[in-house]
Amino acid sequence: MSGTGEDGVRFAAPLDLADPRLERLIVRLAVPSVAGLSITALHHVANAAFVGLLSGQALAAVSIAVPIFALVAAIGHGLGIGGAASIGRLLGAGDALDAGRAASATLALCVLLGGAAGIGLFWGAGGVLALFSPGPDLAPIAATYLRLLAVSCPLLLAQIACDFIAIAEGNSRFSMWTLLGAFALNIVLDPLLIFGFGLGVEGAALATILSQLAALAAYGLYFGRRWGRVRLGVGGLGLKARLLRPILAVGVPAGLSSALSALAFAVVYAMAGIHGGDEAVAGVSIAFRLLTLGLLPVIGFCLGAQPVLSFAAGAGDRIRLRAATLFMARVALGFTLFYAVSMMLGSAPLVGLFTADARVADVARRGLILFHAGFALTGLHQVLVILLQAMERARLAAVISLAPQGYLLLPLLYGGAALWGMDGVLAAPPLAMGLTALVSAALLLREVRRLPTARSRKSSPSLAAEGAGGSA
Repeated sequence: MSGTGEDGVRFAAPLDLADPRLERLIVRLAVPSVAGLSITALHHVANAAFVGLLSGQALAAVSIAVPIFALVAAIGHGLGIGGAASIGRLLGAGDALDAGRAASATLALCVLLGGAAGIGLFWGAGGVLALFSPGPDLAPIAATYLRLLAVSCPLLLAQIACDFIAIAEGNSRFSMWTLLGAFALNIVLDPLLIFGFGLGVEGAALATILSQLAALAAYGLYFGRRWGRVRLGVGGLGLKARLLRPILAVGVPAGLSSALSALAFAVVYAMAGIHGGDEAVAGVSIAFRLLTLGLLPVIGFCLGAQPVLSFAAGAGDRIRLRAATLFMARVALGFTLFYAVSMMLGSAPLVGLFTADARVADVARRGLILFHAGFALTGLHQVLVILLQAMERARLAAVISLAPQGYLLLPLLYGGAALWGMDGVLAAPPLAMGLTALVSAALLLREVRRLPTARSRKSSPSLAAEGAGGSA
């Protein structure tokens, strides 16, 4: 089996990114990516469930750490997306050596930044926790948990980097099975360490660290045995500017977008509390939970399909790039429309599953309908960002990706809240999503029209020439 190393095994072999069965290839890459993203989300739910059996204080202490480590993980996700786009383009161009160097540089950056974040959190745990104003009984528990998990920051970012490298070379299956194995190990270790050894929240942190080490051991085997196409090595640690530039150009805005998503949720919750009280916060949280449930499959689908776009862009195959983009747009848009309509039509019974409080339910129903009205075209936004990243149009990708959680949301949120109170708070997120989606639809149509069909192939400019012309 070519490209998988002398002793590669079938389950660990990457798919052929040049496979002529394009739609089948995209689905085979995307489904494991969606599954892997869902497993990651379940990981946090399982940890919270076990810790919650200890006490409410223990659960609160662990919950405080979630947004902190979400921001750390955003660094890894940003660099991973930037690295994956570069690796795919280089593999498509037939430059496996530089693809390995780009992968090594991505991994090195993640480990270095993870180490820096871990040191900062370990020594600055008290100051970080002060931002959340924990009570005197809660603060020591939260600090212990935070310091233990701070040690895992380089492990967390290294694992994220390895996931994206495997996906970039067409092996989302290995990423999925690795995440599933780590999740299963964490489920076994949580009750054993928390209750069996009586370690409490420290046991939850240790279970997380051990599961991360197991995942990295699996990747050590994968890269060490050369089951994939990409070769990691010390040669990639030179962090050459020509390789770092495209990784950071895509990765920094992507990471900032992930960080802004977490921040946006916090700001919306804060504004809901100011204008509607605790019941409004609870209602908005229900609407956001159901929105996230629909967003994760779209993100997973696009991340899984990204290697196909990057590989085609690197190979200069604009016809294949166009066909892949159109297929992704049909699938993503079809899903977001279906999910949005389903959520809006079923808003009352769905909210009833979460609360019996009339005021909470009212806010949740209104939020659910409004949020999903804005969500309906989000599939086109996600596809456009992935396409622009694959084509190395980093600046335009950044402008689009930062819109719904950043420069569009915040003015709408504060302005709407000042004018209409809680109604303005609920209207801001869907307006930001909807405006972004409409702009994305227009830009995606423009980009697709620039890509040739088979009949117009001779008259089409090259990707390299287009990229040299600017990012807008």
